[in-house]
Amino acid sequence: MTSKQVMLIAAMGLLGGCNWLEKPVTLASPYQERRIFAVAPLINESGSLQADGFKLADHLARQLENATNVDVLPVNRTIAAMQDRGWRYIASPDQAQQLILALGADALLVGTITAYDPYDPPKLGVALELYFNPRAEQRRQTLDLRNLSKSARGDEVLQGSPLRADRPAAVVSAFFDAADPGVREALHRYAGKRGVDMDRQGLDGLNPFDTEAEKHASTLYRISMDLYSQFVSYELSWRLLRAESVRLMPAELAQVDP
Repeated sequence: MTSKQVMLIAAMGLLGGCNWLEKPVTLASPYQERRIFAVAPLINESGSLQADGFKLADHLARQLENATNVDVLPVNRTIAAMQDRGWRYIASPDQAQQLILALGADALLVGTITAYDPYDPPKLGVALELYFNPRAEQRRQTLDLRNLSKSARGDEVLQGSPLRADRPAAVVSAFFDAADPGVREALHRYAGKRGVDMDRQGLDGLNPFDTEAEKHASTLYRISMDLYSQFVSYELSWRLLRAESVRLMPAELAQVDP
Protein backbone atom coordinates (compact mmCIF):
# COMPACT_ATOMS: atom_id res chain seq x y z
CA MET A 1 0.00 0.00 0.00
CA THR A 2 1.44 3.39 -0.98
CA SER A 3 1.82 6.35 1.39
CA LYS A 4 -0.91 8.18 -0.56
CA GLN A 5 -3.30 5.31 0.06
CA VAL A 6 -2.49 5.28 3.78
CA MET A 7 -3.20 9.01 4.04
CA LEU A 8 -6.39 8.71 2.04
CA ILE A 9 -7.69 5.99 4.37
CA ALA A 10 -6.90 8.19 7.39
CA ALA A 11 -8.63 11.17 5.81
CA MET A 12 -11.72 9.16 4.92
CA GLY A 13 -11.84 7.99 8.51
CA LEU A 14 -12.32 11.63 9.47
CA LEU A 15 -15.11 12.05 6.95
CA GLY A 16 -17.10 9.04 8.07
CA GLY A 17 -19.79 7.42 5.98
CA CYS A 18 -22.48 9.31 4.13
CA ASN A 19 -25.23 7.03 5.36
CA TRP A 20 -27.63 8.36 8.00
CA LEU A 21 -26.85 5.35 10.20
CA GLU A 22 -23.08 5.79 10.34
CA LYS A 23 -22.82 9.06 12.26
CA PRO A 24 -21.00 8.74 15.59
CA VAL A 25 -22.39 9.94 18.91
CA THR A 26 -19.30 12.10 19.46
CA LEU A 27 -18.42 14.48 16.63
CA ALA A 28 -14.86 14.51 15.30
CA SER A 29 -13.18 17.51 13.73
CA PRO A 30 -10.34 17.43 11.16
CA TYR A 31 -8.20 19.91 13.11
CA GLN A 32 -4.82 18.92 14.50
CA GLU A 33 -4.87 21.86 16.94
CA ARG A 34 -7.76 23.38 18.86
CA ARG A 35 -9.94 25.94 17.11
CA ILE A 36 -12.12 28.51 18.86
CA PHE A 37 -15.53 28.84 17.22
CA ALA A 38 -18.20 31.48 17.76
CA VAL A 39 -21.83 31.07 16.69
CA ALA A 40 -23.97 34.06 15.72
CA PRO A 41 -27.78 34.10 15.97
CA LEU A 42 -29.39 32.75 12.82
CA ILE A 43 -31.50 34.99 10.59
CA ASN A 44 -35.12 33.87 10.37
CA GLU A 45 -36.28 33.77 6.77
CA SER A 46 -38.73 30.91 7.27
CA GLY A 47 -41.86 33.06 7.37
CA SER A 48 -42.71 31.66 10.81
CA LEU A 49 -42.70 33.96 13.81
CA GLN A 50 -42.02 30.95 16.05
CA ALA A 51 -38.56 30.28 14.63
CA ASP A 52 -35.90 31.42 17.10
CA GLY A 53 -32.46 32.02 15.60
CA PHE A 54 -30.96 32.74 19.01
CA LYS A 55 -32.06 29.40 20.47
CA LEU A 56 -30.88 27.48 17.41
CA ALA A 57 -27.48 29.17 17.72
CA ASP A 58 -27.31 27.82 21.29
CA HIS A 59 -28.12 24.30 20.07
CA LEU A 60 -25.41 24.48 17.40
CA ALA A 61 -22.88 25.77 19.91
CA ARG A 62 -23.63 22.88 22.30
CA GLN A 63 -23.22 20.31 19.54
CA LEU A 64 -19.96 21.77 18.20
CA GLU A 65 -18.36 22.17 21.63
CA ASN A 66 -18.52 18.38 21.97
CA ALA A 67 -16.43 17.90 18.82
CA THR A 68 -12.76 17.02 19.17
CA ASN A 69 -10.37 19.99 19.11
CA VAL A 70 -13.19 22.55 18.99
CA ASP A 71 -13.95 25.10 21.71
CA VAL A 72 -17.06 27.26 21.34
CA LEU A 73 -17.50 30.69 22.88
CA PRO A 74 -20.76 31.30 24.78
CA VAL A 75 -23.39 32.60 22.38
CA ASN A 76 -24.19 35.42 24.82
CA ARG A 77 -20.63 36.68 24.46
CA THR A 78 -21.00 36.73 20.68
CA ILE A 79 -24.32 38.55 20.96
CA ALA A 80 -22.80 41.15 23.31
CA ALA A 81 -20.00 41.87 20.83
CA MET A 82 -22.57 42.26 18.06
CA GLN A 83 -24.70 44.60 20.17
CA ASP A 84 -21.66 46.77 20.86
CA ARG A 85 -21.52 47.33 17.11
CA GLY A 86 -25.25 47.76 16.67
CA TRP A 87 -25.64 44.46 14.79
CA ARG A 88 -28.56 42.13 15.37
CA TYR A 89 -27.34 39.67 12.74
CA ILE A 90 -24.23 39.18 10.62
CA ALA A 91 -25.14 40.54 7.19
CA SER A 92 -21.84 40.37 5.29
CA PRO A 93 -18.45 38.61 5.17
CA ASP A 94 -16.80 41.85 6.30
CA GLN A 95 -18.91 41.90 9.47
CA ALA A 96 -18.04 38.24 10.03
CA GLN A 97 -14.32 39.02 9.84
CA GLN A 98 -14.67 42.01 12.18
CA LEU A 99 -16.50 39.87 14.74
CA ILE A 100 -13.92 37.08 14.56
CA LEU A 101 -11.17 39.57 15.39
CA ALA A 102 -13.22 41.26 18.14
CA LEU A 103 -13.90 37.93 19.85
CA GLY A 104 -10.38 36.58 19.43
CA ALA A 105 -11.90 33.51 17.77
CA ASP A 106 -10.61 31.40 14.91
CA ALA A 107 -13.96 31.02 13.14
CA LEU A 108 -17.53 32.28 13.12
CA LEU A 109 -20.62 30.27 12.20
CA VAL A 110 -23.52 32.25 10.73
CA GLY A 111 -26.73 30.97 9.22
CA THR A 112 -30.32 31.30 8.14
CA ILE A 113 -33.48 29.43 9.09
CA THR A 114 -35.09 28.72 5.73
CA ALA A 115 -38.09 26.64 6.84
CA TYR A 116 -39.85 26.07 10.15
CA ASP A 117 -42.94 24.04 11.01
CA PRO A 118 -43.19 22.81 14.62
CA TYR A 119 -46.26 20.63 14.15
CA ASP A 120 -45.90 16.84 13.92
CA PRO A 121 -44.20 15.87 11.68
CA PRO A 122 -41.90 18.87 12.21
CA LYS A 123 -39.88 20.52 9.45
CA LEU A 124 -36.75 22.60 9.78
CA GLY A 125 -34.54 24.02 7.05
CA VAL A 126 -31.19 25.66 7.82
CA ALA A 127 -28.28 27.07 5.81
CA LEU A 128 -24.91 27.61 7.52
CA GLU A 129 -21.67 29.37 6.56
CA LEU A 130 -18.36 29.02 8.40
CA TYR A 131 -15.90 31.92 8.19
CA PHE A 132 -12.25 31.86 9.27
CA ASN A 133 -9.64 34.53 9.73
CA PRO A 134 -7.73 33.62 6.53
CA ARG A 135 -4.25 34.75 7.58
CA ALA A 136 -4.29 33.14 11.00
CA GLU A 137 -5.91 29.94 9.74
CA GLN A 138 -3.55 29.59 6.78
CA ARG A 139 -0.57 29.71 9.14
CA ARG A 140 -2.11 27.09 11.41
CA GLN A 141 -3.27 24.95 8.49
CA THR A 142 0.24 24.85 7.03
CA LEU A 143 1.60 23.66 10.38
CA ASP A 144 -1.16 21.05 10.70
CA LEU A 145 -0.53 19.69 7.24
CA ARG A 146 3.23 19.66 7.81
CA ASN A 147 2.72 17.45 10.86
CA LEU A 148 0.44 15.16 8.88
CA SER A 149 2.80 14.88 5.93
CA LYS A 150 5.88 14.29 8.08
CA SER A 151 4.29 11.25 9.63
CA ALA A 152 3.79 9.64 6.23
CA ARG A 153 5.99 11.30 3.62
CA GLY A 154 9.03 12.95 5.12
CA ASP A 155 9.29 16.76 5.08
CA GLU A 156 6.97 17.58 2.17
CA VAL A 157 4.23 20.08 3.10
CA LEU A 158 0.77 19.40 1.70
CA GLN A 159 -1.47 22.41 1.12
CA GLY A 160 -5.23 22.49 1.64
CA SER A 161 -7.64 24.84 -0.12
CA PRO A 162 -6.79 28.54 0.37
CA LEU A 163 -9.12 30.68 2.44
CA ARG A 164 -10.51 34.09 1.51
CA ALA A 165 -11.99 36.78 3.74
CA ASP A 166 -14.87 37.48 1.37
CA ARG A 167 -16.27 33.97 1.25
CA PRO A 168 -17.03 31.18 3.74
CA ALA A 169 -14.66 28.26 4.18
CA ALA A 170 -17.57 25.82 4.31
CA VAL A 171 -21.27 25.98 3.47
CA VAL A 172 -23.94 23.44 4.40
CA SER A 173 -27.70 23.53 4.03
CA ALA A 174 -30.45 20.99 4.52
CA PHE A 175 -34.19 20.57 4.94
CA PHE A 176 -35.23 18.08 7.62
CA ASP A 177 -38.79 16.79 7.25
CA ALA A 178 -39.71 14.26 9.93
CA ALA A 179 -42.15 12.70 7.48
CA ASP A 180 -39.19 11.54 5.40
CA PRO A 181 -38.25 7.89 6.22
CA GLY A 182 -34.53 8.64 6.26
CA VAL A 183 -34.96 11.55 8.63
CA ARG A 184 -37.24 9.52 10.90
CA GLU A 185 -34.72 6.68 11.08
CA ALA A 186 -31.90 9.09 11.87
CA LEU A 187 -34.04 10.79 14.50
CA HIS A 188 -34.90 7.43 16.10
CA ARG A 189 -31.24 6.48 16.35
CA TYR A 190 -30.23 9.92 17.64
CA ALA A 191 -32.94 9.86 20.32
CA GLY A 192 -32.17 6.26 21.24
CA LYS A 193 -28.48 7.00 21.80
CA ARG A 194 -29.09 10.11 23.86
CA GLY A 195 -32.48 9.48 25.40
CA VAL A 196 -34.33 12.07 27.43
CA ASP A 197 -34.86 12.84 31.09
CA MET A 198 -37.45 10.13 31.76
CA ASP A 199 -38.67 11.59 35.07
CA ARG A 200 -39.04 15.03 33.53
CA GLN A 201 -41.00 13.68 30.57
CA GLY A 202 -43.34 11.53 32.68
CA LEU A 203 -41.66 8.25 31.67
CA ASP A 204 -40.10 7.46 35.05
CA GLY A 205 -41.39 3.87 34.91
CA LEU A 206 -39.27 3.05 31.84
CA ASN A 207 -35.68 1.91 31.61
CA PRO A 208 -33.93 4.56 29.44
CA PHE A 209 -32.02 1.80 27.63
CA ASP A 210 -34.84 -0.54 26.63
CA THR A 211 -36.63 -0.59 23.28
CA GLU A 212 -39.88 0.87 24.60
CA ALA A 213 -38.03 3.82 26.12
CA GLU A 214 -36.21 4.41 22.82
CA LYS A 215 -39.56 4.50 21.04
CA HIS A 216 -40.91 7.06 23.51
CA ALA A 217 -37.73 9.13 23.26
CA SER A 218 -37.99 9.17 19.47
CA THR A 219 -41.61 10.31 19.71
CA LEU A 220 -40.71 13.07 22.13
CA TYR A 221 -37.94 14.33 19.84
CA ARG A 222 -40.52 14.50 17.05
CA ILE A 223 -43.29 16.27 18.93
CA SER A 224 -41.01 18.70 20.78
CA MET A 225 -39.58 21.29 18.39
CA ASP A 226 -36.86 22.12 20.89
CA LEU A 227 -35.65 18.50 20.96
CA TYR A 228 -36.07 18.22 17.20
CA SER A 229 -33.92 21.35 16.80
CA GLN A 230 -31.21 19.64 18.85
CA PHE A 231 -31.28 16.70 16.46
CA VAL A 232 -31.09 19.00 13.41
CA SER A 233 -28.21 20.92 15.02
CA TYR A 234 -26.30 17.67 15.46
CA GLU A 235 -26.86 16.65 11.83
CA LEU A 236 -25.78 20.06 10.55
CA SER A 237 -22.71 20.11 12.80
CA TRP A 238 -21.70 16.69 11.48
CA ARG A 239 -22.11 17.87 7.88
CA LEU A 240 -20.18 21.07 8.58
CA LEU A 241 -17.21 19.19 10.04
CA ARG A 242 -17.34 16.74 7.15
CA ALA A 243 -17.18 19.70 4.73
CA GLU A 244 -14.16 20.99 6.64
CA SER A 245 -12.51 17.57 6.35
CA VAL A 246 -12.98 17.72 2.59
CA ARG A 247 -11.61 21.28 2.43
CA LEU A 248 -8.50 20.38 4.40
CA MET A 249 -7.81 17.17 2.48
CA PRO A 250 -4.90 17.82 0.09
CA ALA A 251 -6.05 17.63 -3.52
CA GLU A 252 -3.41 15.06 -4.45
CA LEU A 253 -4.95 12.54 -2.08
CA ALA A 254 -7.71 12.11 -4.62
CA GLN A 255 -5.07 10.87 -7.07
CA VAL A 256 -4.21 7.63 -5.33
CA ASP A 257 -1.69 5.34 -6.98
CA PRO A 258 -3.24 2.06 -8.17
